[in-house]
Formats: sequence, structure tokens, C-alpha cells
Amino acid sequence: MTLKMTLRVHSYLFVLSVFAIAAINPPFLLGQVVQNGTSDPSFCEKAEHVKSNLQLSTPVRISGRVVDQAGAPLKTSKVELRSYLSAKQQMPVKIVTTNGDGRFDLGKIGSGKYRLLPSSTRAFEQPQHFNCPNEECKLAIELRANPTDLPLSVCPIR
Repeated sequence: MTLKMTLRVHSYLFVLSVFAIAAINPPFLLGQVVQNGTSDPSFCEKAEHVKSNLQLSTPVRISGRVVDQAGAPLKTSKVELRSYLSAKQQMPVKIVTTNGDGRFDLGKIGSGKYRLLPSSTRAFEQPQHFNCPNEECKLAIELRANPTDLPLSVCPIR
């Protein structure tokens, strides 16, 4: 993102959004605002090839713990399970929140292809594969920090 401003001594309101930052001195806008990201509405679908990361051949009870790279639990963090229909389409199945120790329980999940998202933001990389071969699946998920200066950082989690 590029922002060029000429500021005089006054009070300014700085506005920050996903697409722009601006300094406003009512009633004038000082500076040049440049869009961050792309104007192509299908950019995220083209740039990110989403795959199923969990396949269940029989019903499985899924629970686990989510931590960061330092081993600290992700407290009150959303964990989402989506039914994987295609790279462009996944349907929400269940959303739970981790407890104070980073633990979650999705309950018993039927057989099928899924996308398990242990983080609701792009601050962390989404795991590529989960293995649940038994009726009881306890996942130990360590999330790694994701670079936030990449083009995909403006896309929603898919």
C-alpha cells in the first residue's frame, strides 16, 4: 500500500480499512489513497486452491487442543468444520470455541470430506492434513504464524 500525504498543523482523523488508509481534515481529504489488494472479485478463488484437509471413512468423535508456535493455548478461538464440496464451495457443519486451555470438542462427525479450520484468521497458516483413523480422534494442533504481507492476506479464510 502506498500513501502520500501533505499534512499541515491541524487535527486529523485517520481512517484505516482493509482497502485503504486516509487522513481526513473535514471537509478536505489530503493525500492519495491507493487500494490494497485486487479489484478482481474472484481473486481469492483463483489465487488459493482450497483442498479437503480431513477425510473420514466412518463416523468419528473429534476433539483436540490448539496452540501457537510457543506452545501457548489459543483461548476462546473459533474452530470451524466445513463439509468440502469443491474448491469453491464448502458448507459450515459445526463451529465451536476453544476453552481457556485451547481445547475444543466437535462431537461425533459423520463420514465424508471436510475442511477443518482451527483458526478463524489468516494470522495463522491452516493445516494441510489431519489424520483421524479411529472412532476417537484427539488432535494436537500447532498453528504457525502466517506472513501478512502476501496478496492472500486480504482474502477471507476458505
